Amino acid sequence: MTAKVVMPRIGSSVIEGVIKKWLVQEGDAVERFQPLLEVSTEKVTIEVPSPASGVVMKIYFSAGDHAPVGETLAIIGDPDEGLPA
Repeated sequence: MTAKVVMPRIGSSVIEGVIKKWLVQEGDAVERFQPLLEVSTEKVTIEVPSPASGVVMKIYFSAGDHAPVGETLAIIGDPDEGLPA
């Protein structure tokens, strides 16, 4: 089963964040709640945890990219299943 890593809502007025750096790469095995990346806004930098255990199958944004709240940043899952459509 795949899980989406989404850009979290950090504050009520925040509509996007900047990907500061990825702590993992595609193909890495991760555990649920393991930090995957750092995201920053004008006021705060946070680590975004993995929503599930599995393998980082796809990363959609690079360091320095702006991502809207709710946007899929990465997919975690079982490589045998393939990416969701």
